[in-house]
Amino acid sequence: MEHNPKLICSEIAALWSAYMQNSMSYCIVQHFANVNEDADSRDIIQTALTNCNFVVNEVKQIFEKEHHAIPIGFTHKDVNLNASRVYSDLFTLRYIKYMAAAGTAAAAAFLEVLARNDVREFFSKTSEMFMKLYNDTCDLLLKKGAFIRSPTIAPMEKAEYLQGESFLSGLIGRHRPLTAIELAHICKNTETNSIGRTFIVGFSQTAQSPEVRQYMERGAEIAAKHETVFRQILVEDGMPLPSTWDSTISQSTDAPFSDKLMMFQANSLTALSVAGYGAAIGGSLRKDLGGHYTRLVAEILQYANNGVKLMIENRWMEQPPQNIDREALRNRTV
Repeated sequence: MEHNPKLICSEIAALWSAYMQNSMSYCIVQHFANVNEDADSRDIIQTALTNCNFVVNEVKQIFEKEHHAIPIGFTHKDVNLNASRVYSDLFTLRYIKYMAAAGTAAAAAFLEVLARNDVREFFSKTSEMFMKLYNDTCDLLLKKGAFIRSPTIAPMEKAEYLQGESFLSGLIGRHRPLTAIELAHICKNTETNSIGRTFIVGFSQTAQSPEVRQYMERGAEIAAKHETVFRQILVEDGMPLPSTWDSTISQSTDAPFSDKLMMFQANSLTALSVAGYGAAIGGSLRKDLGGHYTRLVAEILQYANNGVKLMIENRWMEQPPQNIDREALRNRTV
């Protein structure tokens, strides 16, 4: 007998998430394309648009075939292509680099829980497309001298085993030097906060709703605080500080994006921060670092929770696919 398997819950989750993220990113990159003045970036921007459009259309086709509701996501109603420039062309490249890295990581992570061949093929192709976009964007940033590198450390002279538990808590009166793994996480999380802070500072001056503006201002304060924490750790370890991300923001108050889109993007950034801090906790053996990350995660989760409440109040929070509420069916009024 021919076997025609239905979509399983993990496949629906992967497809739905991909649709939401890429329909949002398509709107953002559309605005960037409209105000772009850097000839070197045009191909990168066009590729980003092509990739996002591919994901949205493929998910739509799969859902239609399975008689699954198409997500609302984000459309032309969520982007104003007549709006003035808010961010620089260099920030556009850095956003695309971030977007491509997140897209590659998400596609690779979902592959582990996918069963159907067509869905696996789709996410495999998506991963390849966004990985190429990431590499091309990195090459252009390097060419422009604008790629933010993490600090260098001296080559390890020999491999050896640890001699005592002081490696976990540090030596008396001071902490031991950071490992390369710990440094990598600190630099990555500093970068995430930097791009997030730049993004939402622009959101705070273009949002239409006073509540959204206030929410974005609070987010910028949290991101700046977290950057300071990570930079202080590097200073105390005698490490050179990485360059800050470009934070050039125009004086325009024209809103290129809807408040709904800006809130969703802010929520996505907080989710990435939580994931990044979680990975850092797993990769950090120095106890003080675990304490820092745990405290910062709690602050981000509270901020994200407030954001979800604000989105629900304004009916901007699209309900993800969920299981049937059997109890509600049993208790329905006949």
